[in-house]
Order: sequence, then C-alpha cells, then structure tokens
Amino acid sequence: MRRIGRAIAVAGIVAAVTGGGMTAASAQPVGTQSEGEVSCGYVYDACVRQWYDYGFVKNYIVGEIYYRGGGYYFYWWN
Repeated sequence: MRRIGRAIAVAGIVAAVTGGGMTAASAQPVGTQSEGEVSCGYVYDACVRQWYDYGFVKNYIVGEIYYRGGGYYFYWWN
C-alpha cells in the first residue's frame, strides 16, 4: 500500500477509535501478515513518538494509544 493509502487508513482508524465503538484489540483485520503490541512505558510523549514511528516511518497501521497496568501501549499490524 502506498504511503498516502496508509495515512488515510490510519486516519480512518483514529477517527473510529476516538468516536468510540472500536478498540485496539478489535481493530485487527482478518488475515494480517504480522501484528503486535508495543509497550511504551510511562511517558505518554515518548509513546506518541514510537506510535508515529510505527505508523509513518515503518508504514504499519497503528491503533490508539491506551494506558493499561502501569504503562502506555498501542497495537500495530500490516
């Protein structure tokens, strides 16, 4: 998928997540080639930088950043 296509896909996911009804766990498309959850630690700004790196530098689709069990996380797939 081209960079613009990924950016549009990420924007759609972010809009759906912020609008409610979709979580990072339920945002997984069927038949993905690879996926994972990233633990970002306790600093939200550092997590945003990692989220951006995965979404726009590595060209993965990323879910929302969420706080769970003492740290920030996000989900990625391609």
